[in-house]
Amino acid sequence: MKQLPVSKKVYADISDRLHSSLPQQSATEAMRIVDAYLQGTPADSADSMALLAFNMIRVELDRAVIRSRRARERAKARKAAGPAPKKLSPEEIISRLMSQLTPDDFEEVTEPNESPASPPLPPTRRQRRKAGRTKKQRWKPLA
Repeated sequence: MKQLPVSKKVYADISDRLHSSLPQQSATEAMRIVDAYLQGTPADSADSMALLAFNMIRVELDRAVIRSRRARERAKARKAAGPAPKKLSPEEIISRLMSQLTPDDFEEVTEPNESPASPPLPPTRRQRRKAGRTKKQRWKPLA
């Protein structure tokens, strides 16, 4: 298999589909037409089954050619950009940040003499349930 404008996976899939759905002679002829089409040369055949099968998959081949061309362009751009930057571990990030700090970056924190009273905490679920279980009057007196 020469350098084709589609991926090996697409080419193998098309080949398998043609060989499983057509008789041996027609499948071989259809693959010859596919190879010629992918290389850009016109191919004609007297086998009507092979031509029918090729015409059914031509749109799929065109999409695969476009998809492969774009993928190759992206790969070429990635190679031209050079290697990707190394990912740092959290420990390396922390050590780099700490090495950049100076004593001027820190403020002295003084504790206040009197701490303000903190607001009361809301009741816990257990406390709320206990308060809800108080004896409730079921019936109001009629009088």
